[in-house]
Amino acid sequence: MHRLSLPLLLLVSLLAGCRRPVPQPAPQARILIRFLDQDAVLTLPAVPPEGPWHLMNAGRWDPLDLRWKPGNPRIGATVVGRTAPDWVLLEDPSGESHRIIMRGPGPEALRERNARLDPDDVEALSLLGILWALTWSRH
Repeated sequence: MHRLSLPLLLLVSLLAGCRRPVPQPAPQARILIRFLDQDAVLTLPAVPPEGPWHLMNAGRWDPLDLRWKPGNPRIGATVVGRTAPDWVLLEDPSGESHRIIMRGPGPEALRERNARLDPDDVEALSLLGILWALTWSRH
């Protein structure tokens, strides 16, 4: 009986694991946070409510200056003047927290990203990089 029950158990477990994929709804909003060394992207299934967003920075919630661009999906972007940790926490206007795991791009991806940046973002990142270098050189 033991020899017969093992293949039967395996067959039942394989059939239980096979199910049709559930279609995911198209994202309605995306938030892009540009750090000095990498980007964080949060994809949302629905457009978030109007109001301020916050980023967890050293144990406190700092406000984010998100600039929303029209379109579908709606995209909000901001620049943060520091290097990114392995993950960051965002708080939306309704008070819900979102954890974003960072995936650092390689040098080629950074080069491509910088070629697509808005001139205002390039200016902001350049200024933040210079300020960071000056601060680091003073120590």
